[in-house]
Amino acid sequence: LSKMTTTLKLSNSLKSNKDLSYRVLAQIASSVPNRVKFDSVEYDGKRQVVIVGIAAGDNDILQLIRNLQTKTLISQASLSSMKMPNAKAGGQVMKGFRVIVKVKKG
Repeated sequence: LSKMTTTLKLSNSLKSNKDLSYRVLAQIASSVPNRVKFDSVEYDGKRQVVIVGIAAGDNDILQLIRNLQTKTLISQASLSSMKMPNAKAGGQVMKGFRVIVKVKKG
């Protein structure tokens, strides 16, 4: 009975984390400006998401961060690094970026 209770609690916890993960990633997806493309999104499943991508310019990266900071499940979004990669979109050189997103404690 003890093992079943523990398993049930763990199962409920996993479902809860799965729901939160989905909601966090949905809020991030709805924050992406037109001239921004993600290369990777790494979510630790708890409190931090690392987004790596490219953008047409500084203003597009700043708009992404502003959009993220308006979301209910996100406590902070900040630029971790920026670089000029070789990536091009439609002949335009794109700026690479890395943004750290902190998820609110719930």
